[in-house]
Amino acid sequence: MANDKSLVQLLFIGAAGTVTGSKTLLQTHKHKLLIDCGLFQGSKSERKLNKLKKLPFNPSELDGIILTHGHLDHSGFLPVLVKKGFTGPVYATTPSRDITGVILQDSAHIQEEDAREANRKRSEGSKPLKPLYRQKHVNRTMDLFQTYGDNEWVQLDDDVRFRFHKSGHILGSALVELEVEGHRFVFSGDLGQREPLILDGPTTLPEADYIIMEATYGDKLHDNSVSPYQALEEVVKHTFEKGGNLVIPSFAVERAQEIILILNNLMDEKSIPALPIYLDSPMGSGITEIFQRHRDWHNLSEAECDSLTKNVHIIGSFEETLNVLNADGPKSKIIIAGSGMATGGRVLYYLKQLVGDSKNTVLLVGHQAAGTRGHQLSSGAATTEIEGEEFEVKAEISQIGSLSAHADQGDLLWWLGKFERPPKRVFLNHGEEAATRALKKLIEDTYHFPVTVAERNRIYPL
Repeated sequence: MANDKSLVQLLFIGAAGTVTGSKTLLQTHKHKLLIDCGLFQGSKSERKLNKLKKLPFNPSELDGIILTHGHLDHSGFLPVLVKKGFTGPVYATTPSRDITGVILQDSAHIQEEDAREANRKRSEGSKPLKPLYRQKHVNRTMDLFQTYGDNEWVQLDDDVRFRFHKSGHILGSALVELEVEGHRFVFSGDLGQREPLILDGPTTLPEADYIIMEATYGDKLHDNSVSPYQALEEVVKHTFEKGGNLVIPSFAVERAQEIILILNNLMDEKSIPALPIYLDSPMGSGITEIFQRHRDWHNLSEAECDSLTKNVHIIGSFEETLNVLNADGPKSKIIIAGSGMATGGRVLYYLKQLVGDSKNTVLLVGHQAAGTRGHQLSSGAATTEIEGEEFEVKAEISQIGSLSAHADQGDLLWWLGKFERPPKRVFLNHGEEAATRALKKLIEDTYHFPVTVAERNRIYPL
């Protein structure tokens, strides 16, 4: 840090040029705060960044970490910092803390399993591979959480305070309004659409000196010409008429609950056949319980909230997974399974069984990052590799953009336009190159705000 005591610096350690690994360091002459602490996901080259030996900061020197929400690409690196000496507070909303706990436990379990499997295949005498972190590190991490409500100022020091505002992305998600030594920052985190299905829309704010804003869909508009109800109705009916199964790779947080709600409503209205719904995501069932606990953070009625477990077969063990496709009842089944980008989890078993038959449908219901299996499928790949085996893709691949938890280009521009005075600068992060480039030009042309596309590991003095 330079000697200029008024200097504030931003350092983007992740989610710069990509949509994963969100970590932004804000530093002054006496404060070090990290906003979000996510894992890199997607391509192998990005995942390698999780294992870098040297970080651009000392975890033990952080004053705290402010978490915008519980998704793995925003929270999944927390136990690594704890392993490396971080003992400070992690600030979050209460639902975000609960969701993070479920997600981190699942992440640690997968890493431990992957390390065991990799070591089983390694030659004798090879140095064993270790997981990034274990369950014990997750337990230590969760002990550090301090939770706060929506729109509640939290005073960290005489000249540092922040508050959360609902962002409409997932349950408990928040944008962060942070005042540091006379500078006002707004970190958007991940913004939801203007009118999310089961949440309040993103909070708009009147002013900020610096806006750090996501750009996931900075170059795209969601297809909202067809409602998610109509789109899901058409896919279910079409698959049923073919006599096939519908498999939905789904994010455990928000998306699985939205899909179950829509399916149950459509069945109640007799708009689709009464088909069995299988939720094969241990994490998804855990998140559903959190939904039912935090009813002040979503706009579902009590009956709708209770319906999240109605007509749904919750699959626990993998032994139960093996029996789903042969279960008694209608030939066609609706299977919701993690992960949402089809990079891992139980959905891989179903894809291996179903992707080679044209009667079946794979329905993608969220952002598919470059390098993921979901992105390959959405791009029309003729084959897909699953656990070392090549499978021909004959199943119908469908996608519903209107169910996205992310704001599209129009939503992002709308949210930014609600600021009543121009910021000194807008930083765009959490977006791939084409998205950030397109959004930067649009903002400059529309509002004439100065815009910088964040570069990873570059320091920005303010």
